[in-house]
Amino acid sequence: MKMNTKRKIHVIDFTKCKKCNKCIEACPNKAMIVSFNSSCAKCVKYCSVMEVPCHPKEIIFQYEQCDACGICLKTCPENAIYRITPKKAE
Repeated sequence: MKMNTKRKIHVIDFTKCKKCNKCIEACPNKAMIVSFNSSCAKCVKYCSVMEVPCHPKEIIFQYEQCDACGICLKTCPENAIYRITPKKAE
């Protein structure tokens, strides 16, 4: 799947995130999961080819399921979720 680099994606600022999981519970597409695997397949697919902040033992976005509705942004009490435009891999 080729990712549209013009589309903004959601990322989490883990310096603000308190891991309350409200964003995960609120997501209608189940596009967020808690990953405990340090060799996360999402990192291989997204983080290594673009400058996307990733913490494999934290909450991660499953971008192919995310429709960028923004519910997670509105739900987060810490304002830890924001949008970025991914940089194209060279």
